Amino acid sequence: MKEGKNMDNPIVTGRYERLLLKTARDLVRIRSVNPPGSEQEVIAYLLDFFRSYSIEAQSFEVEGTRRNIVARIPGKDSTRAIAFTGHMDVVPVSPREALRWTSDPFSGEISGGFLHGRGSSDMKGGLASAMVSMAAVKESGAVPPNDIYLIATVDEEDGMKGSKALLKERFLDKLDLLIVCEPTGLMVCTAGKGRTYGTISIQGGTGHGSLGKGQNAIDLARKLMNLMDEEDFSIYEGTEYGSSFWQPLSIHAGVEPCVVPDELQLKFDARLVPDHDPRDIWIRLDSIIKSLKLENPGYDVSYVIMDMRYGWKVNDDSDSLRMVREAFFAAGIPFSTTFFAGTTDGSILRRKGIECLILGPGDLSCVHRENEKVKVSELLDSMRIYIGIMFSE
Repeated sequence: MKEGKNMDNPIVTGRYERLLLKTARDLVRIRSVNPPGSEQEVIAYLLDFFRSYSIEAQSFEVEGTRRNIVARIPGKDSTRAIAFTGHMDVVPVSPREALRWTSDPFSGEISGGFLHGRGSSDMKGGLASAMVSMAAVKESGAVPPNDIYLIATVDEEDGMKGSKALLKERFLDKLDLLIVCEPTGLMVCTAGKGRTYGTISIQGGTGHGSLGKGQNAIDLARKLMNLMDEEDFSIYEGTEYGSSFWQPLSIHAGVEPCVVPDELQLKFDARLVPDHDPRDIWIRLDSIIKSLKLENPGYDVSYVIMDMRYGWKVNDDSDSLRMVREAFFAAGIPFSTTFFAGTTDGSILRRKGIECLILGPGDLSCVHRENEKVKVSELLDSMRIYIGIMFSE
């Protein structure tokens, strides 16, 4: 991409506002819940959408019927490309959470200036905006400076199998910039936290519940969690990107109520500021386990690392950032930057050396909970920004 130049945008975005709202509503109404991984209806919807606008689209197998969708509009220079990415899955709505919703979680209702429903912010709103932006570019007949891709993935809300499966695809090698359409309130995230998580297995010994604690796996886990809670992360606290921390997320143990449990599974998760190497978490855990084994003869513990995702930062003088800033100014939308507290498919795809920015409609504080929603105005503004980026060079 050439520095400091934006191609004139030939598109009247107002013509596509209705299509954007319809597309976002349609996607929210599809219950693509993960787990278990029910993205098939969204996959079919995207393929039909791109076919109707004569946009080239391919599906890439991930597992079983789960497939990523990659759409492409050729540019004047097909050796370079900009990509937008969004995931097709949403987190489940538990029975207790459903009681706290003021409307059907999958209604796609528009009221009070918001689109409501599971996935409206995370992140079917951003996915719909990128889809409709591509349709607008295609219908305009104007050829963008570089190839434009939309990468729609499965399994982002779980193990990110979708983005990981794409790492072997050669088209990624020509991407200069990846825009992750996750909810940022239309602020541009120039940094993202790292993450690592896994499962700890603790072995104890069974016994009758009346005979005292013995080798109760729950007691052994409590000792481990107490030491984890005391771990000093002070050098990674209060940074401009927040703080690093780890915490248990689930625990499972027990044979039946009257038997001392001899085995326990503890899942834990660590969220890390960009400069905090995820390997440090496992070094710390090894040290804790070593001390527990010295104090507790027979202490038997092991762990499995489920994933390690490294944090990242984009420099303030990045050409990509300047280009995105210009797209905001051209659209008359205020520009500001921040960092992203979670991890995204961008955390995986950037392993290919692609510069990554996170930018999308929605509010991260209202996702994965009741009454998720996205501002209609942010949806419409995101389309204007995305189209501007597509014509940038």
